Amino acid sequence: MTFDYAKVTKSRLMGSMGLTIKYENKDNNIYQYFLLDGEGLGIADYVSLKNPTSKEACNEEERLMGGFGESRILVKEEVALFLINHFGNKNLEYGKELPGDTEEYIDIIINYKSNLTLDEVYPIISKNVDDEVEFINYMTMRFIARDRESLKYFSGSEEISNNHITKINGALLKNKVTKRNEEVYISEALYEDEDGYYTCKIAFNICKENDNFRIKSLLVTDKEPIYDFEVFDEISKSEFIDIYKVKNTGEFLMEFYNDNPFMLKSEMEEGVFFTRFNFNNNHVKKDIYVINNDIKSIYYQLGDKFFVGTYSERDRKYINKLLMAKYKEYLKVDESYFFEENVLYDFVESGSDDFEDFLD
Repeated sequence: MTFDYAKVTKSRLMGSMGLTIKYENKDNNIYQYFLLDGEGLGIADYVSLKNPTSKEACNEEERLMGGFGESRILVKEEVALFLINHFGNKNLEYGKELPGDTEEYIDIIINYKSNLTLDEVYPIISKNVDDEVEFINYMTMRFIARDRESLKYFSGSEEISNNHITKINGALLKNKVTKRNEEVYISEALYEDEDGYYTCKIAFNICKENDNFRIKSLLVTDKEPIYDFEVFDEISKSEFIDIYKVKNTGEFLMEFYNDNPFMLKSEMEEGVFFTRFNFNNNHVKKDIYVINNDIKSIYYQLGDKFFVGTYSERDRKYINKLLMAKYKEYLKVDESYFFEENVLYDFVESGSDDFEDFLD
């Protein structure tokens, strides 16, 4: 096969990346799509397409890359193969099953050799960070996720990269950044570990070298447990929920997802759930970071009803106006609600088939 091009998302600081490779073989066009997990899991998803239409290829790329909120860049074949080899060997090291048709890429994992190093590739797959608060938020994420590679790259220190407070690859749910002086910043982190929710404080001593931030030292306090209902209060936000009656549900869902392949689609027990993320990660630049602030809207099909959850009046008006303009033959407005806290996702998770009963 002849290499045509490869794309990768510059989203390594968020923990994961999408990688697309196109090959040509005689009259065939082969597309490979990899989801690369930088928090220890390796290659998390793999799909390939043979001779897809332009629309099919675009839709699969959007499914893979549309939710990362970062730019996509063309990379050389050597970089693409390095990434497959590097992340695939994480699967082998940690005993994680390789996804999809492994015969299509296993030889790269086993036999590919490259002169590239992770330090050379890391700047390619990571966005440029110019703001101190944004850098601290990202480093707090990497610390809570036990992302040794990132901590080592940004510190050059084995001691810092091996420092941790979580038992597993934890998830940073909320963080408050406070500046102490020109080089010292404090993170007040709320995170999820394998056995519950915790808070801790992390002091970062940072500097700038060649226009890039570096970690000089890191100090973390003892963790304190926090109840799940307190976590909900910390990360919840007000929510508008608009409910539509749907005609020709299957046809509508097919058209809706075909128009919005960048949404995360989840098959639930009672229906189909969609998440639309923002097309950037500007929420990481704020001194108070909240994990779900990158969600623009959520959608849930349940029977002949279609629920739409939004988080600002402006987004509510825009999204619902767009829905009625594009899908008026399928949708009819039924009910509208406003809540001071998140409700729709809890309803989806509950498995209930009656929204009114759930509210009661």
